[in-house]
Amino acid sequence: MLSPFSSHLGTNYSASELEKAQIQQLLKGHIEDNQRIDCEIEELRPRLEALIHKREENDRFIEPHLALLAPIRGLPCEILRTIFSHCLPTPARFLEDSFDIQACMSATQAPMLLTFICQLWREIALDSPELWQRVPITFSPSKLQSLTDVDLAVQNTSQLATLWLSRARNRPVAISISLLYPMAGRTQSDKFLAFITRYSSQWEELRMFSTIEDPGLLDGILSLPPSSVPNLRNLDVPARALWRPFDKKCLLRGPSIRGFLYKWTNYDHFAKLPLQWSQLTDLYIGSLNTTDTNIRKIFARCPRLERCHIRISTVEIFEPLPRLRLSYLVLLDIRQPGRTPDPPTGFLASLDLPSLKDLTIYIRNLPAVGESLASTLRRLTVFSDPCSIATGMLETLALTARLESLELCYDIPYLLWPHSPHYDTAFLAALTPRQEENSSASRNTSSGSEPLLARLMERWNYPSYLCPNLQDIKLQTGAQSSIADEVIFDFIKGRRERFTTLRSFSLEYARPAGDGEREMQGVFQGVKVNIKYINYKARFN
Repeated sequence: MLSPFSSHLGTNYSASELEKAQIQQLLKGHIEDNQRIDCEIEELRPRLEALIHKREENDRFIEPHLALLAPIRGLPCEILRTIFSHCLPTPARFLEDSFDIQACMSATQAPMLLTFICQLWREIALDSPELWQRVPITFSPSKLQSLTDVDLAVQNTSQLATLWLSRARNRPVAISISLLYPMAGRTQSDKFLAFITRYSSQWEELRMFSTIEDPGLLDGILSLPPSSVPNLRNLDVPARALWRPFDKKCLLRGPSIRGFLYKWTNYDHFAKLPLQWSQLTDLYIGSLNTTDTNIRKIFARCPRLERCHIRISTVEIFEPLPRLRLSYLVLLDIRQPGRTPDPPTGFLASLDLPSLKDLTIYIRNLPAVGESLASTLRRLTVFSDPCSIATGMLETLALTARLESLELCYDIPYLLWPHSPHYDTAFLAALTPRQEENSSASRNTSSGSEPLLARLMERWNYPSYLCPNLQDIKLQTGAQSSIADEVIFDFIKGRRERFTTLRSFSLEYARPAGDGEREMQGVFQGVKVNIKYINYKARFN
């Protein structure tokens, strides 16, 4: 609406007496119009309220009937049970994942949440003991003000765990206990110990995490006789609980124990534990400060090892040794402190691992990986310094004809090193089919690495490009490196035209994007491509 006072609206202008009279006359018609509108609204209000009420009645009738048509109501109980199993929180993997102290028995997560939806879902959830086989027991200090609160919390947690375990029926269970505050005296500790050990015959996995000293509970559990844990396969307890002497009648001698995590540094103490070494298949000793000779001794005691995480702080093996055969080892994670100057090349050469599929190397000076180890690999992950990666990886990759997954990362300090060597166009070219084998590939793909590549191929009689079965590749490179986009796309195109195995390509630069550079996420010729830039210098400053 136009107004002769538009220029004064919204200001501090003070109207004169004459202008006030003009404004009152201007507003008179609009005020009267509003009064008429208010009268019409009041006349229509009962009709509107009646329509709203009718609409609500219809909704209350329609909604429950529509629910009868929901497709999920027609699913068989077996399908619903399978769906429920996929709703469970992802459990921490025994060797690969750290202890999850946040896991708890919560009404806001499956399986408990599923019992609150409807009667049918509740019946299915309660009739599915497999949903209740993981029992995360957490004693958290939040909202605890006194010993009475602690006492009540222990009692409530025990009652909830009892409910959980009863719903698991006689199924094997995975127990995790997070003890984040001391119990209110020995009485509470004894009560909880008595409760949890009632189910010891069902334990399949036992993991414990404790931020406080509670020798009564820990010692009580470890003092259980082997016969009380016939199904226990995986064991992870705080290192402090293992320091007292144990005899052969303790839980560590469980007849079915196959996996053991030891998160302490003392080799002599570890070697004296009364484990049934010959039956171990999964072993984590990634915290030991020990020599490669001692690691070899451990391996000799565990001929059935399938997965192992080790740490070598001192290299002693430099001369050839009789090869130690571990016929079943499929995964090896080997780490070395950054200050150790010598790579454990002799140690690796002393092993015969015919089943090795997954190798992770976290070592500053990259050791040579012989053909006997590399030829069976399906997955290779390397964390090392850029010089070792840039100069040593091609020879290793020339031996890995069956490799499906490759991840190459710099150790964090070297990400920020401005003058570090780096793998670039020439490195990626060695993984790209050469011009004579793939006429559609750009000449960029065969530049820079041909002499070395030719020598490697002649020596081991492999195809003219490395890792022909590669499916996934992830590269992390330093602050000064750069790989041209056309080289990346030639690599993808060449591999997809030669074979169709490649599924994903990931490249991470340890720097901000420069002029003309950009992050990229998408699909190119059926391959997921992810190129990103991370400013590690700003992150660590």
